[in-house]
Amino acid sequence: MPQTTQNPKQTGGSVQARDLRAITRLLGEIAILSESLDQKRRALINGLARLVKADGWIWTTGRIDPISQSPMQTNMLFGGLTDHQLAALLDSPSDTKTPSPCDRPLAALVAKGDPFVCTRQQLVDDETWYSNTNTKTYFLEHGVDQCMYAITPFKKLEFSGIGFFRLTGHPPFSEQQRQMVQLVTSEVHWLHDNSLPEEHGTAVEQLTPRLRSVLTLLLDGCLCKEIAGLLHLSPHTVKGYIHDIYRHFNVNSQIGLIRHFRKVE
Repeated sequence: MPQTTQNPKQTGGSVQARDLRAITRLLGEIAILSESLDQKRRALINGLARLVKADGWIWTTGRIDPISQSPMQTNMLFGGLTDHQLAALLDSPSDTKTPSPCDRPLAALVAKGDPFVCTRQQLVDDETWYSNTNTKTYFLEHGVDQCMYAITPFKKLEFSGIGFFRLTGHPPFSEQQRQMVQLVTSEVHWLHDNSLPEEHGTAVEQLTPRLRSVLTLLLDGCLCKEIAGLLHLSPHTVKGYIHDIYRHFNVNSQIGLIRHFRKVE
């Protein structure tokens, strides 16, 4: 059975003095940035990804669907991933017919209400992971294999989470690297700020998984052509999705949408 405790045990070492110095330097660099919250968040996660030798990452906020036990994102940032890899990782939790084997163990941990950091190996064993259709379709076929998740649960199965990823052929994340991530994510509380007004949660959940993906990319500043490329859709299809999102939130432009969510003046 996979481990699903708050602080799963794993061999592989502990945080060393050089790691602490590297983390301190990173936090110092972030502290002097006069940027927006999302820009500081992106810079911090980029730096943390470098320290643990991750090839890419996705930060998201959302909630666990109590029926399907799959995550539903309401906000997102990402880095280090190709367009194909990002699109595949966004589609993975939307495939309820062949869900990821990590979904239910992660949902169980979120339901406990305590922050945690765990590697894929602490969620599911290798046999389960590599034989799963979702793994093959959305991870391995796009060159992504190793995963590490840092999740901070909120109320009502809501969470802030970072997924760190390594390409196929690379070794699993070590216990030392897991502890480095846990040290940063447990102490930097603004890293988990949703940055979306609470009242928008229900409205976002009413959107289909595809529309939620388009929404998060719009809020990250992506334009129609960029979104089409990331999600492997035609610009015409994306325009239709954008129109549906604008109508859903009663806005008529991307700037209006961002102001609606971010309270930008």
